[in-house]
Amino acid sequence: MEEPSLRSLRPVIIWLVTGCVLIACMVVIGGITRLTESGLSITEWKLVTGALPPMNEAEWQAEFDAYKRIPEYAIVNAEMDLAGFKSIYFWEYLHRNWGLLMGLVFFVPFVIFWRKGLLNGWLMRRSIAILIGGGLVGALGWFMVKSGLNERTDVSHFRLAIHLCAAFSVFGLVFWTVWDIIDQRSSFTGDGRAAGRGARALLLLLMVQIIWGAFTAGLDAGRIYTTWPLMNGEFMPENVTASGSFWHDFADHKDGVQFVHRNLAWVLAAAVVAYALRFRGTAALHRVWWWLLLAVLLQFTLGVLTLLTAVRIDLGVLHQFGALVLLAVLLKAVHRTGRPLATST
Repeated sequence: MEEPSLRSLRPVIIWLVTGCVLIACMVVIGGITRLTESGLSITEWKLVTGALPPMNEAEWQAEFDAYKRIPEYAIVNAEMDLAGFKSIYFWEYLHRNWGLLMGLVFFVPFVIFWRKGLLNGWLMRRSIAILIGGGLVGALGWFMVKSGLNERTDVSHFRLAIHLCAAFSVFGLVFWTVWDIIDQRSSFTGDGRAAGRGARALLLLLMVQIIWGAFTAGLDAGRIYTTWPLMNGEFMPENVTASGSFWHDFADHKDGVQFVHRNLAWVLAAAVVAYALRFRGTAALHRVWWWLLLAVLLQFTLGVLTLLTAVRIDLGVLHQFGALVLLAVLLKAVHRTGRPLATST
């Protein structure tokens, strides 16, 4: 079968780019949902019927009564009235239904393009992987929410990290596919040169930082030690290592998690800046190196401002979005330095 031309694949490119935009919006909405502590306001997952909000006061009261049965209400929001519940319900409702919208936007055009013969070979396999990945992100979102409905007053920060990383991974897969179509297919394996090895090392470092960023958000660790560059005048306060357990101190404790996240930011920023300047003359990184510099410096600045304001909502959301932007630019560098692949397989 003859490979579709780039011109004929233009609708597919628009579809995938639209998907990237929707995922980016989802990340923003998810950030607001987390920062406004709205994520546990809907205690059941009704995939179809949940698309409609409560339509009258009786239905609103039923939703509120369901919320009253979870620990977050009893321990944290016992003084909340129905009006207050409606305000947190909005963000979780939007978050879930944005996911439903994304499912439709990905699935319906997929069927149309498949029937038109525009999805063949690797592009068909990639499209199926994107659909499966999107469904998995939704399932992991409910897996995350369930962790906060019985004994906890919030969701597990480990499950939050899994959900966020899954969303970022699907974004990366869609983004990579766009460049595979527009430029040429590129293997995730590097081309053997230093620029390729460096880009992949930076990607690994960024993913670790994103994980600890999710830990920081899940534990509300950004609201302690709101000074910079030191933590209340110290590089490592005594509380960081208070438990004596390495894993608990640095992955399951507010003080240690913030310590890792804020100091890994220095390492990541310095590494990206050094990489961009070192390989700015490399043909594969033409212009990309400049965007890397801009993205990492902006993200670092947003991180500092978020910390100094004890995670002001708008800054916290921008900081999370900044991580997605930095990931996109770094993925472009990884794609540009990958081993070329044939388009017909």
